[in-house]
Amino acid sequence: MRYLIHILSVVLITLGLWAGFTSTVFAKSVNYSAPPIALQQPNKLTLTHTQATTLTDLKGKVVYVDFWASWCVPCRRSFPWMNQMQRQYGDDLVILAINLDQEPALAQQFLQDNPAAFHIEFNPSGELAQAYQVVGMPSSYLIDKSGQVRYAHTGFFKKNLSQYEQSIA
Repeated sequence: MRYLIHILSVVLITLGLWAGFTSTVFAKSVNYSAPPIALQQPNKLTLTHTQATTLTDLKGKVVYVDFWASWCVPCRRSFPWMNQMQRQYGDDLVILAINLDQEPALAQQFLQDNPAAFHIEFNPSGELAQAYQVVGMPSSYLIDKSGQVRYAHTGFFKKNLSQYEQSIA
């Protein structure tokens, strides 16, 4: 029975990822209040020199929230781009990358292979992914200076880099 549940879970996740990757809208416009995020990691956000303990503390800044996992191949491609965006926009942009791995060692290995010049949070319970209604990996949400989610996309495609950056600018 556990095997059957495991297989069903894999199939559902795969279908969700496939639906996210085949969507023709990669950066869709949305407009809703960002669900809260309490920052558990040391509160000095990398490169931005921003002190924060919650997402609310970041009002007045553009925030790019990215959900990722160690097994996610597109996540590996997104990290260099997020590093570049963090360097390019500096204090005007805060990137919060939220890892959903249940095994911390897997996330740490991923970060050794794919260094991050932005803030990393760990959420193995997946409660934040649920609040943001994540359907695939990676899933990203651009939050404006007033705390509203303005853009969302699932997956990471090099051909869409200019669209992703336009949502930030």
